Amino acid sequence: MPSTGQLLRTADSRRTDLLGTIASNSLPIVGVAFLDWSAAALLFLYWFELGVDSVWALVRAVFAGRPPEIETGTLLIGPLAARQYSLSVPRTGLRVYLTTLLVLPVTILILTAVWLFTGALLVGPLPEPSTETLTGVLLATVGIFVLTGVTTVRKYFYNGEYRNHNSTTAFRGLLPRICTVFFGGILTLTLLTAATEGPEAELGSLDPSVVGLPLLLMVVCFKFMSDLLGVYSDRLAVYFKSYDQEYGWQTAPPKARSIDGTRTAAPECARPVRLGRVIGGLLRLPYHPGSASIGGIGLLVAALFAIGGAWDTVAVIVAASVSIPILLLCLDQLLRYGTIEYRIDPDAGVLVAYDRLFGTALWRIESWAESGLRVEKTPLDSLLGTETVTIKHADGEYLLPHLPDAAAVVAAFDRQPERSEPIIPGRAGLLG
Repeated sequence: MPSTGQLLRTADSRRTDLLGTIASNSLPIVGVAFLDWSAAALLFLYWFELGVDSVWALVRAVFAGRPPEIETGTLLIGPLAARQYSLSVPRTGLRVYLTTLLVLPVTILILTAVWLFTGALLVGPLPEPSTETLTGVLLATVGIFVLTGVTTVRKYFYNGEYRNHNSTTAFRGLLPRICTVFFGGILTLTLLTAATEGPEAELGSLDPSVVGLPLLLMVVCFKFMSDLLGVYSDRLAVYFKSYDQEYGWQTAPPKARSIDGTRTAAPECARPVRLGRVIGGLLRLPYHPGSASIGGIGLLVAALFAIGGAWDTVAVIVAASVSIPILLLCLDQLLRYGTIEYRIDPDAGVLVAYDRLFGTALWRIESWAESGLRVEKTPLDSLLGTETVTIKHADGEYLLPHLPDAAAVVAAFDRQPERSEPIIPGRAGLLG
């Protein structure tokens, strides 16, 4: 049962959302009823408002207090996701996760494309409103920006809601607003088409001024009701499935891991050999088919140039098609194992994987918790004179690649390991 404090915070957040929704939707009502706004002005305002919502959604995503849910097996991003490294904002309790910053450019690109597409579809075919109307729309947009900012600061930061979200759930509410603007715009364009020349009218010939006050108010009310449904989406969700009401239709994101990586009195340490920390990534090609596809596409392009006899271009493309996947795999291996050390306490039966660069423990295994132990020599191990250890655990498999000597790791466990010489190392479920 939620505590009284949680109920009060939920009620306060909903009240803040409700007041912000009423205030932002009052601006178009004033514009339509008292400033003679046309349908074009209304669509411009809703388009600008969508941009405002996207900007503040990005702010919420950047400072979300829980780590993004990214598979640790993902090429390049996965190793950073496993470390859950975050940057603290001075004099605040805010933290910014490194993986959030890395995926943020892609998020911005997607939101920008959606916003521009919506604008091209809804306001592109319409004539520009008059200077007075456009000025009023821009002032209303500034007002909405300030109102949304105040709501975000009070609800998300001051009330501490950011602690319960990651960069995905922080966008909660943006998709319904995109749908509202899209369908509201389609409704408005339909009314314009019917009022201008009937169903056969072209978009370029629509007259935004032919739609009267009652119909424009109907469009405003449609958006107002949609925004109100967004405010109470968490209550609607519980009627269909018992999601956490804090997140509405989304499930709660996991909290950041807390792993005890404290050094024991006199631990032993094992580290992958230097070459293994880099070129060991070549053995992981089967588990990153995306890198192989990059090379395959490049080779197909090279074949097309070869038909035309452009051999200099073919040589450059082939070299890039081979070198780029290799560089990606080696960089991924370096990010995973370049600064890692395995801290071993044989007496206590404890093994901790610790990243020296980020100063964080990645995982910890007690001797009684493992369900399988295997020592193997890959072709690269045979070349480097090293061994690879695979530890099975309830959470997956942990790979300790290219160790100079696996004896120290094996000594932390109560069983003798299986020994084999496979062609490629086993796939790691959590860190590999």
